[in-house]
Amino acid sequence: MKNWPESIKEYLREIFGQAIEIQRLSGIKAQGGAFRLKFKDKSLIVKKMEKPQEYLFYTKCKPLLNEFYIHIPDLYWSHYDGKSYWIIIEDIVNQLPKERWQGDEKIIEALFKLHSESWEKPLPLEDYYLPRWDYELTEFVLNLYKDNISMQLKPLLIEAQGQFQKILKPYCWINGDTNPTNWGIREDGTVVLFDWERISMSNPIIDLSITMPGLGTSDNSLEKIIAKNYLKYWEEGPCFSISQEELVKQIRLTKIWTAVEFLTSNWDTQDKDTIYWILDELINKLYEFEKLK
Repeated sequence: MKNWPESIKEYLREIFGQAIEIQRLSGIKAQGGAFRLKFKDKSLIVKKMEKPQEYLFYTKCKPLLNEFYIHIPDLYWSHYDGKSYWIIIEDIVNQLPKERWQGDEKIIEALFKLHSESWEKPLPLEDYYLPRWDYELTEFVLNLYKDNISMQLKPLLIEAQGQFQKILKPYCWINGDTNPTNWGIREDGTVVLFDWERISMSNPIIDLSITMPGLGTSDNSLEKIIAKNYLKYWEEGPCFSISQEELVKQIRLTKIWTAVEFLTSNWDTQDKDTIYWILDELINKLYEFEKLK
């Protein structure tokens, strides 16, 4: 903590006292990192960021949400020291258990709240993450395969890329990284989404697809559960009008995009077994999607 801004250290001392333990958290994408501070009767998270997106989400976006507000960690303190952005937030200790990774109704309901109350509401940020799938990403992924496989996959991947452009419409706010490991549970059972670096204005289908572990199911069973549970919340409103069958298809297509994006960004940082597994699964998903056309 000795290199932290004095204002943060002073706030922590005055409000929480002396920290008993400081733990640097692994798996945090933001430059600067995150820390869990444990006090006598409380723990909290301190995050340091070089880019302002998550800092701005907590300070500018969160106050504009009413229904979804309870599904966001509490913000205790925020600070910009002229170089880095800092937030001190609630520590959601209990992770979402793996038995709830399969289209959990509480997760789907929470996402509906986020999407519906931000529908067509401008995101009050000048610069934020935008989902994309262009030829650069397609060519990059094709180059990860052997030449003969790459040639077979190229028309399928280009077709999927083209279809995905129809999904990229700024309907509402999305989290952009709703994978099961980014959800926690408070003691009262409330589900909480605690990673907001990819806050964006886009299609809710992106959030829905990312909630699925892996690349989805071969029989559409999980995709159907997610689509059915999500659409029931829109029955009384005209905003999100799509059939369950079409939503399932678009969730599958968006899941293909998540694999493409992941491979492009992580092919040299993840272990090779993970990369090879995704490459193999991507082949299967492209052929499955081709049959749905």
